[in-house]
Amino acid sequence: MTLGELREEVWNALARFGLALHPTPPHGHHPNFLGAKRAAERLLKTPEFQGARRILSGMDAVLKPLRDEALRQGKELLLPHPDRPGEFLLLKDLDPRKLRRVREAYRFGVRVDLGAAPIDLVLIGAVAVDEEGGWVGKGYGFPQAWLQVEAPFATLAHPVMVYPRLPVPPERRVDLIATPQRLIRP
Repeated sequence: MTLGELREEVWNALARFGLALHPTPPHGHHPNFLGAKRAAERLLKTPEFQGARRILSGMDAVLKPLRDEALRQGKELLLPHPDRPGEFLLLKDLDPRKLRRVREAYRFGVRVDLGAAPIDLVLIGAVAVDEEGGWVGKGYGFPQAWLQVEAPFATLAHPVMVYPRLPVPPERRVDLIATPQRLIRP
């Protein structure tokens, strides 16, 4: 199996069983899925999220509840610039209701160097993960392969996205995987 075949297998399963939420179809995305809010609630209760002061997050729809709660709690939120790969925007002291579309982050954020201050947690979308912390993404965009951050990486996944062991080498490792039913700490 190739990375592309694994992605197609997951995207097709989510679509076939009606598990994908907007944006649909899930193909080409880090999918938003039925039960994602419950998975987010599980991740919000972790010491990693609760103790984080600065969070780097992807812009995927599945991560919206986590981004919104980070802002509600007064945490600093770093987002990749929607139009400039490799650039990042810092949002702080922002009412999450103002950020209706994540692509509008450039209106409220200040451009920052990623290494300017420590990051406490990284939130990323996923296409597939495994019980050992292996991660496969959509194949492009955030998180860039070169992204090296000394912080825990966390993601949300529907159970059909979770494998005992990925059938391909993982693209990255994650430290926390929240599903609607459980929290996986590889």
